[in-house]
Amino acid sequence: MGMLVSTPELVARATASGPDYVMQAHSGTIFGARWNHPAGESQLRRNAEHVLVYHLSGNTDVERLQQGMVTGFRSRVGSVTFMPRDSESDWRLGGNTQVFHLYLPQTLLDAFARDTLERDACPPIDDFFSVSDSWLDGFFRMLASEAPPAAGQGTRLETLVLDQIQSLLVRHLVTHYTRERRIETERVLTRSNAGNQLRQSVLKKITALIHERLHEDICLQDLADLACISKDHFLRAFRDTVGQTPYHYVLSQRLERARMLLREEPALSVAEVARRCGFRNLSHFSATFRRVIGVSPKAYRG
Repeated sequence: MGMLVSTPELVARATASGPDYVMQAHSGTIFGARWNHPAGESQLRRNAEHVLVYHLSGNTDVERLQQGMVTGFRSRVGSVTFMPRDSESDWRLGGNTQVFHLYLPQTLLDAFARDTLERDACPPIDDFFSVSDSWLDGFFRMLASEAPPAAGQGTRLETLVLDQIQSLLVRHLVTHYTRERRIETERVLTRSNAGNQLRQSVLKKITALIHERLHEDICLQDLADLACISKDHFLRAFRDTVGQTPYHYVLSQRLERARMLLREEPALSVAEVARRCGFRNLSHFSATFRRVIGVSPKAYRG
């Protein structure tokens, strides 16, 4: 049996070009990618992951063919298409088209099913083409805003950020696009929403762990394990209890520590402050600090 080829690599082979921007997990695995596809025809055969495609801009004269039959025509800007793993399709583009891909392994969906739906495998997500979905549109706009316009760049996401993104996305897809969504899925998800508050004793343990590991790459699973609940349940329970998502709470605490170090430790370089507060590099720290605090770290220090 041949080595499994990742979906981004399959797309690159099919279009004879690479992505102009990628989003990677902390491990280096590509989670998302922005592509500029020229006019022409291409084939996608047996993609390793499920692919969610957002039409960013460009030509809308797009055709999808499966087994020689047109199964999709005219992809509107802002619309979303879902290609299940192992699917086979041919594509015809009438002009240059910019899209954003997200790659979802089946293991991610099955983990959600075990933790939240109380079943071993996730119910199949329906194949769809060029649908209008306001939630997904906002979700992709948020991701696209993180991508710089210049080609050849990329972002390595913190584990906590990626965990939150994937949890929210999988829940939305399962809720709205699985074949069983109107019956069993909604019943279980509704039940999992009940009692969505963390006990104060549990919250105290979680915030203590966060403060202890602010300089590290924190993952959602570690926090959920302290509460003895699933990642999906924890994400909603933390937000309902604290008023922020886990990542935004961690970010606020990192910035607060950075402000303290900048004020009280003048011998520390700004780069060292960034490292001690868990920012992946100096540029990320400086950009985040300026966006939230309103001035650069250097100007804040005076």
